Amino acid sequence: GAIELPGRWSRRREPLLKRVSDASRSLAEEIGRLPPKPYALFGYSLGGFIAFETARILARDAKQQQPRALIVAAIEAPTEKSGLPHLHTHPDAEFIRRHVQRYPGGIPPAVFGEPDLLEMLLPILKADMQMYETYQYSPGEALDYPIYAIAGEQDNLCSPSAMAGWKSQTSGLFFAETVAGNHFFINGAVDRLRATILKALQ
Repeated sequence: GAIELPGRWSRRREPLLKRVSDASRSLAEEIGRLPPKPYALFGYSLGGFIAFETARILARDAKQQQPRALIVAAIEAPTEKSGLPHLHTHPDAEFIRRHVQRYPGGIPPAVFGEPDLLEMLLPILKADMQMYETYQYSPGEALDYPIYAIAGEQDNLCSPSAMAGWKSQTSGLFFAETVAGNHFFINGAVDRLRATILKALQ
């Protein structure tokens, strides 16, 4: 199953988190409360940094059951993080304009015809952007289980080569995959991602 972050959808009454470190601590605490069973950490785009930092927190807890694998998709290795100009500091209208330019298709066109939906989505988008743009990688001990890195062949924001650096974050096996599609390839590759997750759990 998936764990939702505070401030989103079923947890929308809770304050939004705006730092990867806060989101990772929250997820590690949630995982610590789950009944013990095999699991993997999966993170897509920004979620890859959150999953990675969650894995590092869990690795420091000898009592915590460790994941079978870390699976990251559409996110460059933390050592290769983009230095693009910040968007999260702009007023809402300018933020939306720049977001659409940088992430074509990131906001479904139908959302622009629903002001209430856009109003609900905008704080989440800005919080996500702030998390990504303020994230700073600190060198640390490599994970001791496999990392799977999945890239979109036509992803102009995160090329397959930008994901190769994930290999240095594990002392275990490293698997690199590419799928057809741009930064939002998840929309057409759900079955492929599910197959990778199941493989990682075996």
